[in-house]
Amino acid sequence: MCRMIVEQEIIILIIFLCSSLGFMVGSVLSPSARMKGKEISYWRGLTGDYKKQLKAEKRNSGDDDLLGGILAGGDLDIKTLVKQIIKNPDLLKTGLDLLKSGQLNQSKLPDFSKDEKGRLR
Repeated sequence: MCRMIVEQEIIILIIFLCSSLGFMVGSVLSPSARMKGKEISYWRGLTGDYKKQLKAEKRNSGDDDLLGGILAGGDLDIKTLVKQIIKNPDLLKTGLDLLKSGQLNQSKLPDFSKDEKGRLR
């Protein structure tokens, strides 16, 4: 009797493993999965081309707003910023003047760190 229960459990386990393996192989080999993969790569290619086209249009437009152009193009990295500063050395001077004058404050929020209601409990 005990031997029969163990055999039934093993048979159920083998059926479960075979069916899950069959499901995985079927989903990999199915034509609909292949078509979906091709469609996804097609749409990714279209969006990539569209983004490249937008970046090229932004660069060619000669926008006067330098920081806005960099942010809109998605080219906010050190290399691009250094190139722009080398091209326009006045940018560095105006940025430093803004920092010295105190116009660029980090936070306009009130400081409740010393107040009772602002403390974390």
